[in-house]
Parts: sequence; C-alpha cells; structure tokens
Amino acid sequence: MDWKPDRASIPEGFVIQPEELTTLTVSMPVEGVARIVLNRPDKLNAFNGAMLKDLRSVLWLMNFDPAVRVIVLTGAGRGFSSGRDIPELRAERGMPLPQYRAWMRANQETFDDIEAIEKPVIAAINGVCAGGGVELATSCDFRIASSGATFLLPEIFIGVMPASGACSRLIQLIGIENVKDLVMTGRTIDAEEARGMRLVGRVVAPDELDDAALSLAGQLMRGAPQAVGMAKHVINMCQNVDTDTGRMLERLAQSSLVGTADSTEGIRAFLDKRRPEFGGR
Repeated sequence: MDWKPDRASIPEGFVIQPEELTTLTVSMPVEGVARIVLNRPDKLNAFNGAMLKDLRSVLWLMNFDPAVRVIVLTGAGRGFSSGRDIPELRAERGMPLPQYRAWMRANQETFDDIEAIEKPVIAAINGVCAGGGVELATSCDFRIASSGATFLLPEIFIGVMPASGACSRLIQLIGIENVKDLVMTGRTIDAEEARGMRLVGRVVAPDELDDAALSLAGQLMRGAPQAVGMAKHVINMCQNVDTDTGRMLERLAQSSLVGTADSTEGIRAFLDKRRPEFGGR
C-alpha cells in the first residue's frame, strides 16, 4: 500500500508531498514499515542532487509520522546504489572550493539524517553497492545483503577518495585495516567476504531479501517505539565518547523513558503474562 504521512503531526510549513518525489518510491508493505526504494535503475541508483533532496525530505517527514516504526531502504533493478552520479560529480569540479565543501556537507548530512532518525533503518542490499552506496548502507542500523551483492569503494580510480562516511563511519564497523584495504585498493568483494568483515550482518538468497528485511522489521517493532529510538541514539553516541560519558548518557536516556506510558504498559503486560500494546507514548 502507499505511504501517506500523518499531516497532523508534521510541523506547519513543511510542504513536501510524496507524490512530488522523482527519484524514490515509498510504500508501506506492512503496517509500521516504510519501504524506500532508490529508483534510478538505469543509473544503478546513482545519487544526484534530486535523489539527495528526495531522501532528506522523506526522512524528515518520517521523523514526525508515528505510523512509521521501521524503515527499509533498498534499490530498484539490479543494484542498491552505485554511489555518486559521475556526470554530476564532473560538473562539481568547477565549483569554488567553499561552495564545493558546502555541497559535500549536504551529502554527508543526508547520511547523518539516517543515522539520527529515532527509528531503525534496515538496508536491504540487492546488488551492486559501490562508493557512496556503501556509505549509505553504513549509515543504516542494519544491513542484510543478497548473496549476489557486491561491494566496492572505487573512488581512487577517479583520483579522489570516499568522503561521506567510509573513513569515519565504516572504520567503526570493520576496523582500520579493512577500511584501508577497501579504500586504497578499490577492489570488489562479494557478500560473503563483506559478512566476514562485518560490513553486513546477514546474507540471504536474492528471493529471500525482502522477507528477511520485513522479518527483522517485525522483531524491531515488538519493542516500545521510544525505547527503541532512544537505544539507537545512545548506542551510536557511545561509539564516540569515553565510558563514563556513555554511562551518563545511559542514565539520562533511561530517566526519560521510565515515566512513559509504554514503560507502564510494558511492566503491566509482563506481570499479566501478555504481549504489551505499545502506543509510542
């Protein structure tokens, strides 16, 4: 079914409409799960300015839509994403350096939006995942790959390097030597090697990918929405702070959750030996 955002919950003045999207398709295959499909299959779903704008707009709307509990991100056709659109990348060469850095920051912030949204995001990697596509997948909370998926960071072959999270975010997932291997050689790895590096969590047959993503989404929706979102925040932040600061973040987050209606419902359900009915409050 189509995804229709809850307009009553969206701040006044934010007017993007899902039907205005030109590079994405968005649906809700099951209640609570929004499926975003990168939809430039003739370009292997390469990012251009329009796709980055569409993706940020949709994520912004989903921030405010309580009907969206989990987001699944995938690609149309035979690829997840081949990264930046090369003709557009070529055109950027003429920008003054301050403007170019601002444009790069906008790229990075798109992926930061995925990392920051208080809802789990699952990357269902269905084929070629290259360059910025790897960085996009890395910004998601979970990565499930088709057994036919391939991964590469080929930027060195056009005289640049990955600059939207491969060096800063990917290093936390797979370690410095593996990052140097992928970035400095530009070699292609298959899904099984990616799993061995911990770049992806699961590898499934191509015809099982959608079901695997929805199954994981179902598990994630069993928890209280605020607790799941806060846990995502705290875990992400604890990667970058010392242990004492991390424990303080845990205490602060827990104190904001303990008085919620969902926390009360969870305790009652446990005592009543029934499944809790969470309302997100």
